[in-house]
Amino acid sequence: MIFFYRLFSIFAALLIVPVFTLYSLATGKKRRGLWNHFGLVPVANKIGFEKTVWVHALSRGEVVATAPVLKRLRKLRPNIQIVVSVATDSGYDAAKQFLDGGVHFHPFDCWPFNRLALARIQPDAFVLAETGFWPGLLAGLNSRGVPAILFNARLSQKSFDRYKKLRPVIQEVLRGFSLLCMQSEQGMRDFKELGARADSLLLTGETKYDALQTVSDDESNRLRGELGIAADAPVFVAGSTHAGEEEIILDAFEKMRRNFPKLILILAPRRVERIPDLERLLESRSVPFAKRTDSNSSGRPVILLDTMGELFKVYSLAQAVFVGASLVAPGGGHNLLEPASLGKAT
Repeated sequence: MIFFYRLFSIFAALLIVPVFTLYSLATGKKRRGLWNHFGLVPVANKIGFEKTVWVHALSRGEVVATAPVLKRLRKLRPNIQIVVSVATDSGYDAAKQFLDGGVHFHPFDCWPFNRLALARIQPDAFVLAETGFWPGLLAGLNSRGVPAILFNARLSQKSFDRYKKLRPVIQEVLRGFSLLCMQSEQGMRDFKELGARADSLLLTGETKYDALQTVSDDESNRLRGELGIAADAPVFVAGSTHAGEEEIILDAFEKMRRNFPKLILILAPRRVERIPDLERLLESRSVPFAKRTDSNSSGRPVILLDTMGELFKVYSLAQAVFVGASLVAPGGGHNLLEPASLGKAT
């Protein structure tokens, strides 16, 4: 199977390079790290390091989940170089915030791109966080004798049902991993049914719990002052929202303001590049608002969080929190652990 996959990916690469480049230049999307997607990732600096570990964390959630373990690894084994790849801008910004070291965008899973990336990084181990299988890259790692680890792995019922229909293919992919670190016992049973080797499965739990932090009263008060929120004003935070959810949130907010006229809404879209869309939405509804980066937001009922990495601290200001990806298809919702760990009604 992998022979035909590689053959197909060679022809796909010839089409992807010009089409994706033109798309990026025309829309402005994916310009950051554009050439990384084609395998032109930074060359790993081997000087002073015994081993190199390549970690792929798809987006911000996966970065947050892997950060505690990687920090622990760096403390125990300072002679190991950790290189992190991501697939989204939010993941890139989070990796820069939580992890010191090399960060780049993951190449597309085409044989020429993978071959080039592997030659430039020369990893001694590869770690994939949570989800997403890359058959071409796994084959390249296996052919070089580089162990691959699936870390903090989870599997939804929907994915399990879909993978069962492709069991021969999924079994080959799963057996390309040296170790499968699972969040739950159910996940271990599901992966075993899909063909994973029993001796490759390990129950490790949910590492996002290890990433949870605290926010001191001093930090919360400082942030409240920076945002110009009065001490007696209740706060409703809507975090990680998606298109189609903000209209529903604003409808609810307007109803709540009738009973709580001092209520402040802090709106934090999942993707910060959607801020202009939210500005137009608020203007169309004649709702006064300010952005976090504005010099003065006092007296505005809505604040747009247009910065990265502050949402957890912003949750500390709230009396109630809404977490996005739960009102629009396919749903499922983003991480509830952060506001819940702060004792917020979520």
